Amino acid sequence: MENLPEYMKICYVAILNFVNEMVCDVSKHQDLNILPYIKEEWANLCRLHLIEARWFRSAYIPTVNEYLENSCISIGAYAAAIHAYILQGFTLTESSLHCLKNGSELLYWSSLIARLSDDLATWEVESKRGDVAKSIQCYMVHEGLSEVEARPRIKELINHSWKKLNEESAKSSLPMSIIKMTLNMVRTSQCIYQYGDGINTSTGAFKELLTSLIVKPILIE
Repeated sequence: MENLPEYMKICYVAILNFVNEMVCDVSKHQDLNILPYIKEEWANLCRLHLIEARWFRSAYIPTVNEYLENSCISIGAYAAAIHAYILQGFTLTESSLHCLKNGSELLYWSSLIARLSDDLATWEVESKRGDVAKSIQCYMVHEGLSEVEARPRIKELINHSWKKLNEESAKSSLPMSIIKMTLNMVRTSQCIYQYGDGINTSTGAFKELLTSLIVKPILIE
């Protein structure tokens, strides 16, 4: 930690405190050490972010397959799923955590939808400010497509991923709480990214959605 720049030390300490608090809370109520599972997810996430940082530094544009293999995990949905499951307060067992970890098809397709939806909404703004290449650029460079041609390819892949996700949801042996959580995470991502991302490419539509959900009263007749 001593070798990290100051801004990264702040982030590291915040993550460390958050994880320790979660681990301690679970250990107080359940006889289970969840630290190895959380450490593994953070290690995977950081490893893949480092790959993307190297791509960016060398101005490397990966192939579509390279990009999808890396980015479907680097978007953070795998790590988010583990954390969300733990924070829901269910009784945890090594078996249930192993099931979530090994339910890779369910998490893969949901993560891919989130990643591609994000790309469609934000790639242009992010590329202008300087960021790692997104799926649209990968298609444009390696398959010789224009942006207009690449966008339908991404949408086709999202539709295919939804079909695969629905298939996996129907036959999965994972607890229903995990399946619902995974489906809700990807539904939320598509809701956010259909109008930009609410931050870099905000049009005000997402603010209206949140206002109508949280602030404005729901009339019951």
